[in-house]
Amino acid sequence: MAALMVLLSLLAAGVLGNEFSILRSPGSVVFRDGNWPIPGERIPDVAALSMGFSVKEDLSWPGLAVGNLFHRPRATVMVMVKGIDKLALPPGSVISYPLENVDLLFLSELQVLHDISSLLSRHKHLAKDHSPDLYSLELAGLDEIGKHYGEDSEQFRDASKILADALQKFADDMYNLYGGNAVVELVTVRSFDTSLVRKTRTILEAKQAKNPSSPYNLAYKYNLEYPVVFNMVFWIMIALALAVIITSYNIWNMDPGYDSIIYRMTNQKIRMD
Repeated sequence: MAALMVLLSLLAAGVLGNEFSILRSPGSVVFRDGNWPIPGERIPDVAALSMGFSVKEDLSWPGLAVGNLFHRPRATVMVMVKGIDKLALPPGSVISYPLENVDLLFLSELQVLHDISSLLSRHKHLAKDHSPDLYSLELAGLDEIGKHYGEDSEQFRDASKILADALQKFADDMYNLYGGNAVVELVTVRSFDTSLVRKTRTILEAKQAKNPSSPYNLAYKYNLEYPVVFNMVFWIMIALALAVIITSYNIWNMDPGYDSIIYRMTNQKIRMD
């Protein structure tokens, strides 16, 4: 399972300009070329499924194929760039998909690309263990350049080109560190415009049905842990029941015989009395 998974996601404000792109991926992870939109909040599920993990909700997105189930990636690298719709990436080697609902996307704190790749280059044993890895980076410098000089300025265009080259080099470095089995993720977001909404309810509010559109009295959907817990309880109950039945049957039909300690002690006590 010596594989690295790095996905490249390109996000922008709005719905039509957003992209989820794949820069580098191993042969065991298959991304189909097409124009299938994917919700922004399902990108972590794509990373989890590509690494062989299960998700709570099924992902009905045709962009990710099954691939090799016995050779899964060991790490996910996710990079977010704020302040731009998309970067000018090299054509031909990148697969892009439309992205929806980017306001729900959340990525972790700011890191430095060069420091990550150089640190792993010095400590290559960190990339050779048997546990999957996740790297999450956030780059907000391009957004500050756009605010200071303007997005139509020469400084912003040069910074965008430099960042695109640096990210491509970072993807290649991470890909090579994990033995050529890597996928790199990049998310570009212009702004997070999620409005704060406070949901309230009263104690007099009537309980609503979970599925009011269905006229049938259907049971609620079980989560992924239900089959595991059910099988554990079910088979433990069967094992205990069989143990009680077998023990009771053996005790009921037990014949100590004349040579047993039970018979000798009982017979001797009777004679003494």
